[in-house]
Amino acid sequence: MQNTLTTSTLSINNAAELAQALPAAVVQNDTSAAATTVQGVKATYAAIEQLVVEHDAWKETAFRTSNEQLYVLLQKCYGIYKAMEGTSPEAVALRSGLRDYINLKGHAFTKTTHTLTKIVKCVFGTDRRRVSVYSIVLRSALAQRVSILDVAQFIRDAGGVEEIRLAKSPNAMSPKQKAQIANSTVVVNNMGVISSPALSGLLNDVGKIGSNMVLIGTWQSDGSVVVRAVVESDTVLTAALASHYSAIKEAAKTQAVEQKAAEVTATTQQAIEAAAATATITM
Repeated sequence: MQNTLTTSTLSINNAAELAQALPAAVVQNDTSAAATTVQGVKATYAAIEQLVVEHDAWKETAFRTSNEQLYVLLQKCYGIYKAMEGTSPEAVALRSGLRDYINLKGHAFTKTTHTLTKIVKCVFGTDRRRVSVYSIVLRSALAQRVSILDVAQFIRDAGGVEEIRLAKSPNAMSPKQKAQIANSTVVVNNMGVISSPALSGLLNDVGKIGSNMVLIGTWQSDGSVVVRAVVESDTVLTAALASHYSAIKEAAKTQAVEQKAAEVTATTQQAIEAAAATATITM
């Protein structure tokens, strides 16, 4: 799907153009300060409400199948933000309009919340993770001085919103990276060997020897497993190894906590014994 933003919408680069792009919010031929404020408030409200409508339509029809509409929505959010930059009466009025919209909708923000985050929350709702991810994407674009016209392409070139989020989190890892690490650990494990003519018959290429696959099995009451199917999809294998990596990491974290607790207990016991020995000597 190609970017569907029209040239007139994408060319918004200041508050005045944003207001002109929303005819319902424009008060023609009135340049007074009061009219400018009213115009800015109406323009902000209308712009965000329109994006809310577009978001709802996107969520219902293409949420699972297309990222392109999402990129366009994010691009428009970015455009609203850019229109609020500066000290012109129009920009000031648009910022005031955003504050009024936030108060009307009952959204709560801290003093340090970035305006892009506020716009994203107004448009995409209160899902914290989604708001956080989309805000990171747009703030990354802002930090790199990406123009409004190039926001969607910026996201595509980066590999999507999730890749941008990961890039902003130094310790974060993609499923593929987790799978690569887990792949080096599973080869040293041996929980048993399953062999059958049916399984042997699936080995139709000697090049597969030594490679991993996913077995779908069912636990039996005696602890054995009945193998139901073999899955060799790279996508499934990556997801399985990434899950294994997370399990290993969680187990290691639990072990570290237990070890620290044991060390504290041992230290405490040593202190008690030392105190007891000192008391005995004194007596």
